[in-house]
Amino acid sequence: MNLNRNLPTGTRDKLFREAQTAYKIEQQVNQYFGKRGFKRIETPIIEFADVFSSENQADTKMYRFFDEKGRLTVLRPDMTLPIGRVVSTTGVTLPLKLSYSGKIFRANDDFGGEQNEQTQAGIEIIGYPSIKAEIECILSGIGVLNALEIPNFQIELGHAAIYRRVVHLLNLSETAEIDFRLLIQNKSLTGIQQFVENNPSTLDAFILALPRLFGPANTILPQAKKLTKDKGILTALTEIETIVAAVSYTADINVDLGLVQDFHYYTGIIFRGYADLAADNFLSGGRYDHLLEQFTTSSSPAVGLALNLDSLTNLQNRAGIIQKQAATTLLIHYDLAALPEAEQLMKRTPNSELSFFEEPSNAISFAKKWKIPRVVHVSTEGTKTIFAKEARE
Repeated sequence: MNLNRNLPTGTRDKLFREAQTAYKIEQQVNQYFGKRGFKRIETPIIEFADVFSSENQADTKMYRFFDEKGRLTVLRPDMTLPIGRVVSTTGVTLPLKLSYSGKIFRANDDFGGEQNEQTQAGIEIIGYPSIKAEIECILSGIGVLNALEIPNFQIELGHAAIYRRVVHLLNLSETAEIDFRLLIQNKSLTGIQQFVENNPSTLDAFILALPRLFGPANTILPQAKKLTKDKGILTALTEIETIVAAVSYTADINVDLGLVQDFHYYTGIIFRGYADLAADNFLSGGRYDHLLEQFTTSSSPAVGLALNLDSLTNLQNRAGIIQKQAATTLLIHYDLAALPEAEQLMKRTPNSELSFFEEPSNAISFAKKWKIPRVVHVSTEGTKTIFAKEARE
């Protein structure tokens, strides 16, 4: 039987130190959210495809397959919609502060360099219409990054209403909107200029400046306010200004008024996190007040934050933050009749482990190979040292 020993595209194994670090980071993040009062929630990796069938997921390529009854299911590409399903179908009482961590799966194009399997952690604040919900998400994100000692990170704010307002006022077709979205995301100056020529409006000056409207909030926001009189956009700019003023004591906050999130369900403040050692953002989120309407007739205000834990693991590695696991300093070889005594010795001796070899000579060879400085033999007659690095010569 010929087995395919290669991994599917966009997946990888984590070994030893990296696996241990990833596990530790997930624990740290969950503990941090717990201390801020968030309640843990877990949802299945497999969901029915209907959960992700709305237009909000139009750009997401999913792993789809049929279950034993012929029903179309998917590996979840996102955590927010499954949590929305839980909230709308279980009758839990709002408002809620929820936290989660787990695997998500997105079928990205081959050779794009993106991971199809990711470990994600985050929070969802549901039922709070106040701007304090956005502030809590941003503060929580900054707090996590500080707890993980991520160096030189930056938080960037935008507002989904700006993009939505432009698309609405220009009455763009679906194709034109897709083109406009790409131009904004790529900050294409020449492309935006051509777009404005083809789609003239009272927002021309503002749209032409969008690719340049990113940087320090105290510089960009006053500049943007001079470029438009549209009340919807001005309201969004004021909201960004309010949040920047509230959270700027914790970190330097930049703005990007052309920021457009990958998912379409965002309605208000949106944010991302970057760092000097990262190629892409590893933190994202924002307000999505109408998402729950997919599952129920009523909507609930909601804000979410998501962290790519794999990216954070890589960041810690590049920054030299990851600590090596403590090396084994004592190998305990034992006779079966003396197993209880060997167990007790291991429990009271830091950085020790049991030997699984039958012969003491094999335990000694193993210790020499892995630079374990001492081996003892535990028998019914007692414990004696059979190898010590100092006495090796």
